Amino acid sequence: MTAALFFAVDGTLLERTDTHKTVVERTLETVLGDADPVLAEAYLETAAERRAALDPKAELAGAEAVATTADEDVDPDALVAALHEAEAEATTVPEAARSALSGLAETDHLGVLTNGSHARQMAKLAAHDLASLFETVVTGPEASAAKPDPGIYQYAREQVDADEYVMVGADYENDVEAARAAGFVPIHYEDEEPSFWRALDALV
Repeated sequence: MTAALFFAVDGTLLERTDTHKTVVERTLETVLGDADPVLAEAYLETAAERRAALDPKAELAGAEAVATTADEDVDPDALVAALHEAEAEATTVPEAARSALSGLAETDHLGVLTNGSHARQMAKLAAHDLASLFETVVTGPEASAAKPDPGIYQYAREQVDADEYVMVGADYENDVEAARAAGFVPIHYEDEEPSFWRALDALV
């Protein structure tokens, strides 16, 4: 049987060590020398609005809002690149995840299913040497639907021909209930003892 296993990124493949707001403030401090709350808010509000609208360039729109608000010249593309780097640095890979995923990739089709933009999420996975393990990347902007909308799951099905579709994620509504309703086999990720990834690694 051919199985397609899709994974959520944030909170599942990667764990955050800082809040998104903290990462934005730290990046502004690094790039501009000033973590002005007005600039941070301009980025956060604009990017959030564009993400809700499934804009694949939501981060760039946020950076452009910073450039418009700031009293100095700001390169939006450079700011986005710095933000991607800072977000990657503010994440860790759960214990045993890499070996478990490598084992699964030998027999199953692995994919990412995320509401985030392709560039943002893959930059984080690439920074941890995980990106090459996933054959398919399904994002909200590409699917024109975001979890828990069943449209993103239907889009994922259309990208991969498999006998069974599995969704692994930490968010119960988005990754479990929505996946089950869309005909996926849901696996709720809870990294408690014994570790989810160690258990999965032992199975493969």
